Amino acid sequence: MDRLHLGCFDKPVDGWVNTDVTPHLWIARVPGLAAALRVAGRMSEERAEQHRRGIFRRVRRLDVSKRFPYADASFEAVFTSHMLEHLFPDQGRNCVAEALRVLAPGGVLRVAVPDLDRMISTYRPDRADEWAEALFQVRDQSSSKNQHHWMYNETSLRALLLGVGFSRVVRTSYRQGACPDVEILDNRPESLFVEAFK
Repeated sequence: MDRLHLGCFDKPVDGWVNTDVTPHLWIARVPGLAAALRVAGRMSEERAEQHRRGIFRRVRRLDVSKRFPYADASFEAVFTSHMLEHLFPDQGRNCVAEALRVLAPGGVLRVAVPDLDRMISTYRPDRADEWAEALFQVRDQSSSKNQHHWMYNETSLRALLLGVGFSRVVRTSYRQGACPDVEILDNRPESLFVEAFK
């Protein structure tokens, strides 16, 4: 049975249906465009090298704020890392509800997000602007999709997942859990990790 990776960006994983909405999906489908953008100074060498290696040709477009184009109960696992916080609350709710719909009975959704409780614990009044910039990811003013629109702690994330119908939610640790390939998928050890079961 298939496995669904939501918001993979430049980290597609073999054996998973890797999805994202990055504009690099379109660039990858136009021969020579990535190279031209690099020459024009509009793309970093690192990103151009990813295009040369075909990274973005392995990724399918999926807007997680809408209904997923997959049948009910068609995946054994769904994984997302540091994507949910880039959605507004209603979009996030739709995303996890759709993950539940496409999961087979007994399937698992693994979510990694920045831990709001951890972030709040680092707040210092004398560095408030730096803290807020990190919280909201507002360095790149050119694209609101790269900014954080909502944040979660264990309590709020658990409530969201149970609220859409998951039967059980468990907090896990970095590279530990029931999700297949967790040792490959997890790449941000400072995250809040939870697994929700259908």
